[in-house]
Amino acid sequence: MSDEAHTYALHSWKRFNDEIPNELLRAVTCAFALIAVADGDLAKAEDNQFMSLLSQHQDTFAPLDLGAVDLLFRDICGAILGDPEAGRQQALLEIAEVNANSTHAELVRAAAEIAMAADNRVVARETTVLTDICTALGLPAD
Repeated sequence: MSDEAHTYALHSWKRFNDEIPNELLRAVTCAFALIAVADGDLAKAEDNQFMSLLSQHQDTFAPLDLGAVDLLFRDICGAILGDPEAGRQQALLEIAEVNANSTHAELVRAAAEIAMAADNRVVARETTVLTDICTALGLPAD
């Protein structure tokens, strides 16, 4: 990975954590991003599905600036794509922050499952990533 990509990834993660104080929203965003980019890119359908999910559950994450979260989501996807292993590790750490709350853990898993269906195809890598997410959440991988 280039120094530029590494710097971009570090900056993206810092801004993400600074601008999204809600740990559930950070965990949902990271789970969705990990699944969305598991195939090597972020499809428009995946971004649209993420925004739809947030729109439907605004009260859960209130206050919520959808436009800002969408930009941060795309930045995190770029950071994961730019440095896949470090990005995966950072995202799983964010996801693990909610594992003590079973309701939040189930919401994060559900978001990951929605991400898997977003582009109407499931690749093997997405299934592996879902297992990693479930492990971080302390949930069985069904």
